[in-house]
Amino acid sequence: MKFLLKLIAISTLAIALKANTDSANYKSKLILHEILYDFNIKNTKENMDILSSIQDSIKDRDLRDFKTIIQNSPENVSIVQNELANIEAPYFLLYLAMVESKFLNRATSNMRAGGMWQFMPSTARAFGLRVNKDVDERRDPFASTDTAFEYLDFLNAQFNKWYVSLMAYNCGDGCMRKVIRHGDSDDFSTILLSSKTPKETKNFIKRIIKYSIISKREDSKQLLSSLESRYKLEKVMVKPGTKLYSVSNSINLDLKIMQQYNLHIKNGEAPRGSEGYYFYIPEDKLELYALNYIGKVIKDEKNSSKFQTYKVAKNDTLSSIANRLGTTIKELKAANNLKNSFIKVDQELKIPVASFEPQKYKVKKGDTLLALASKFNVDKKDIIKNNNIKNQILVAGDTIVIP
Repeated sequence: MKFLLKLIAISTLAIALKANTDSANYKSKLILHEILYDFNIKNTKENMDILSSIQDSIKDRDLRDFKTIIQNSPENVSIVQNELANIEAPYFLLYLAMVESKFLNRATSNMRAGGMWQFMPSTARAFGLRVNKDVDERRDPFASTDTAFEYLDFLNAQFNKWYVSLMAYNCGDGCMRKVIRHGDSDDFSTILLSSKTPKETKNFIKRIIKYSIISKREDSKQLLSSLESRYKLEKVMVKPGTKLYSVSNSINLDLKIMQQYNLHIKNGEAPRGSEGYYFYIPEDKLELYALNYIGKVIKDEKNSSKFQTYKVAKNDTLSSIANRLGTTIKELKAANNLKNSFIKVDQELKIPVASFEPQKYKVKKGDTLLALASKFNVDKKDIIKNNNIKNQILVAGDTIVIP
């Protein structure tokens, strides 16, 4: 009887183990099919064999690295996540930055590639980022992320397959065109097995796929979905030559932290000889910035022609005035030294002239949205919205409004 009970228990355990094994195998295969779909990889035995080998190569060390990299740079991970959601881009592009730099803005390669997205200076400039003696916008996580996705759009318009576009990001579009011509195919396995594909590029795409597979684990999903930035940053416009320390002093922020938020600033000050530039400050310091820094600047320029006067009418609010005149509540408060949102009928408010007179610009050959946004110190999304631009494409000769 005891033997029979033991036999039944062993049989039950074996069935349960087989069921668990079958379930695990099913989940693994399901993940690989998701990878095929995400990366535009054709479902063939050869391609599945390569993906299976990548999946089987995942070690505990890889799982720890994935978690550590995410936890060490929650701010930049959040920036990329938000931008991916805004432009409805594939989520696996997050792991491009993970492979390139571990999400570090300070990252610099031996080949002079820099920033979270590891742009070469020439590529960065070609897509509108400033890289000069004063600033290096490759180290601005917001601007460089916008540019990375703009560059990836450019590559994907050529190759129309994400795995090819990602490999071109690593070795160049010319390199991938040669590989495809040599093998007379853009198939995943053909490219991976080609002697013309650089070894670094093969490892590059495999690492991105490896992190994408890891990201589909439940613990990874929980980590990414629960991720919150340690701080939220706000872009503020400053005059040419403005020192980082003068702004940090005005908002009671340690200079080292201010510098950390503004790694794109090389010499501790906004570029001189320009119309103005931007710094990043914590969102919760905006009120102090408006009162202590902008308020002082406004006081020094009280009689400046940069402001026009507006008389408050019945039922006016700061919000309605800001919307009507194309400015913001923050700018109105700063320009008028307002400590709250209370205004009175017939009260005179100073309004920046720029709010009354949107600037017009004639598009030149080679202009990009990001380059114009940087040049005029505005948000790229505002240019798109104000001009109803489709597909983020500018046409030389068109006149657009700079908000």
